[in-house]
Amino acid sequence: MDEMTDNVSMRIERKGPVARLTPRLKRFFVEALGGESLDDIQHSEARKADFRCLRGLLAVELKTLEKDASQRIDNLTAELSEREDWPVFYGSAPVESILKHVQDADAVKRRFMDRIGRAVKDHVSKADKQLAAHAVAFPRKNMLRLVVLANEDHEVYDPEVVAYLTQRLLLRRHNGVLLYPHIDAVIFLSERHATTLDQQIAFPIVSIEGHSITSAVWKSEVLDMFMRRWASWNGVQLYHSDLKTQTFRSIDHIPEHMKRSEHWQLQYKREPYMVGFTAEQLRERFDEIICVSSLSFLKDSPLKPSKNEINWSMSSMSHVMLEMAARGIPVTEFKYAPERLAAAAKRLHLTASVVVWFETDMGRAARE
Repeated sequence: MDEMTDNVSMRIERKGPVARLTPRLKRFFVEALGGESLDDIQHSEARKADFRCLRGLLAVELKTLEKDASQRIDNLTAELSEREDWPVFYGSAPVESILKHVQDADAVKRRFMDRIGRAVKDHVSKADKQLAAHAVAFPRKNMLRLVVLANEDHEVYDPEVVAYLTQRLLLRRHNGVLLYPHIDAVIFLSERHATTLDQQIAFPIVSIEGHSITSAVWKSEVLDMFMRRWASWNGVQLYHSDLKTQTFRSIDHIPEHMKRSEHWQLQYKREPYMVGFTAEQLRERFDEIICVSSLSFLKDSPLKPSKNEINWSMSSMSHVMLEMAARGIPVTEFKYAPERLAAAAKRLHLTASVVVWFETDMGRAARE
């Protein structure tokens, strides 16, 4: 795994096969917490916790985010794109960039959060029933009922988003009664997201406490012990931080084989040289790309660029698309303008005849 840093943001790349998180967690429960797999001693249909750890003090229900929610997000995006105020971008764009342009941004954001959170809600709902059954089957005075939620390598399950959704679920009430009273806490783990601390790559382990924790300090101590042992078992140091101030970014997984366009996008992610551009400078670069592309692909253009110049325009367009999406600049803000293309031709030191061709709307005005 490689760390790629710059003055604007932190990026981490990785290559090769990705080890699943869930099997490691199962081994950790047994090896580091003295856990007993209840699947081995109870009927498979029994709706109880997965592991009994620390001599029964800790009941663990392991839930895995196996399926990618990206398709649900894509379906919602396709539905919302029918709105009149929906912005159109070159390629894909972050949700934050889209929200800058819609009238009811908060409502739209809630719909996206709902799509992302469906799997989380389903897991919490099932785990609550299983932990309730566990408490009946294995009664004791003191017990921490914990859900461990593992993200199996999906970008969409951002730690901050999952923590927000989970906290809302744990504190949710109906007619004054908690909806999920049998869950004391949820610990979320992801190795698709990371940050750097003291020049080391750090993965998130997020503890989301339920209402019962406030009246039982010892439960917080057990959660702390769980996290310390997880770090120790993995041979790493445990850092404490707040998600409000600590940002975890998705790790870029670099495939063994890439399309040419994907390679260009990776180039820009590694060196986002246009981040410091003003809006006008970015528009000028866009105009220069359209200038070269028009000369390349229009049949009656007065000049045919070289192969290198064509490749430059295509790769640069991939870079501009990423920068426009990151800034939330839709296609409609960079409208076609003959005078701008003529100015771009001058900056590119093209001949006077080429400049005139753009000034006359690529020869259309002269023909008319």
